Amino acid sequence: MSEWVKARGEAKKEFKMMDKLVEGYGYAEPKHAEVTDKHFRRLLADEINKSRDFLFPMIEAAYIESNMDNAGALEEVMQWLDVFLLELGLPLVYNEKAGYREFARLIKSDSGLIENGETLAGVIKKMQDEVLHGRSGPVVRKCAQLKNYLTEMLTLFKRRRHSLAGG
Repeated sequence: MSEWVKARGEAKKEFKMMDKLVEGYGYAEPKHAEVTDKHFRRLLADEINKSRDFLFPMIEAAYIESNMDNAGALEEVMQWLDVFLLELGLPLVYNEKAGYREFARLIKSDSGLIENGETLAGVIKKMQDEVLHGRSGPVVRKCAQLKNYLTEMLTLFKRRRHSLAGG
């Protein structure tokens, strides 16, 4: 049994999710891993871009209302999203000697990041609805929470990038 097959068995639920999202999802060989990684990064970038799309009207509204505290906090979140998009431009570091533990960690990272990206977009969409309809609480505090969430996601993504290199 190959290391990749063992890993798929260890992370069965996560693998099924990723296999539905990325046709031919697999990291068993370098060429295939490159294609899978590219598709994965595109999926995650789509979620980050959705978050950016939801954030922009809130920034615009804060400027229209001359609420510089909210505008500044929202722009910081936008900057974190932009940093994340830049990081998504960096491909996976591949080592042909990777074992099933590295593969399993990668499968779990991929599914976790996609779920986190979807959650982030959902939270920002809800926040947009609240802000634009005057029902929001403290925007600055919510932005601080979003930045913490993004920091955690970015850290997970950076670990993921080196997961097959033994890191």
